[in-house]
Amino acid sequence: MLKRIETKRKGKEERTHSRVGRWMKDPVKKVLSVRSAALLLAGCIALGAAGTPLPAQAAEEGSIVMQEDVIALGIGETGTVTVEYDLTGGFGDMAVLTADPSIAVAALTDNGDGTATLAAAALAPGSTVAAVYRVSNAAVVDYITIRSGLADKGEVFTQMDGTSLVTTYEDRIVYYNSLLTGRNGASVAIAGMEIERGSGIDCLRVTGTLLSGDSQTPGMNIFYANFYDAAGELLKRQALYTRNPVTGNVLELEWYIPEGCVRIVLE
Repeated sequence: MLKRIETKRKGKEERTHSRVGRWMKDPVKKVLSVRSAALLLAGCIALGAAGTPLPAQAAEEGSIVMQEDVIALGIGETGTVTVEYDLTGGFGDMAVLTADPSIAVAALTDNGDGTATLAAAALAPGSTVAAVYRVSNAAVVDYITIRSGLADKGEVFTQMDGTSLVTTYEDRIVYYNSLLTGRNGASVAIAGMEIERGSGIDCLRVTGTLLSGDSQTPGMNIFYANFYDAAGELLKRQALYTRNPVTGNVLELEWYIPEGCVRIVLE
């Protein structure tokens, strides 16, 4: 079972210091961004509506309005949001669609008073979008973002599964072994981690103890980080060149995070 071991609030600068552990075997493969998920939903709804004849009542568009824009849930939790609707066809002319049902699922029930209840259940870490729309006229739609297992804004926490670690921020997740393995036997034991928020460029900073250096190029070491987008595609495998510490054995490693990155895997 995943266990939250630490939470800190740092405003614009978020920090977490984690105890050592081993690589998490089953990292999340995809975290959908709100924009891409909304576009995906819009396309799916449009395709579905294209094959549905519009009755005369569809000319009267009606309305669907959710009372919340975002719902945040822990893994395994269920939450509800009220949906107000004004449709000639009533509740029977409404449906719900979730962009990524592997992250969260949603269902609608009618309250009988011009409102419905959207129930969402969080299944895996990430962010996805649910759309409640009119079946006979898909232009009548409203969206809600479902944040599943992500940190609240301004917070960061580390989860443990045995001795494996995953650090979760409000917008991205970092997977790592406590021991970074670089080129030709270089290795660093992680002691701390933080993401610094810049004016457009974020930076992942890792501090640790140099245990061994590159056997082929003494004094110069290379370590790697992999950056993935919302669709699970590799944006960049970024090599970081660093010299041995002048004194002591503490190293500070910094990687700039590419735009659109939502998942980071340290080697």
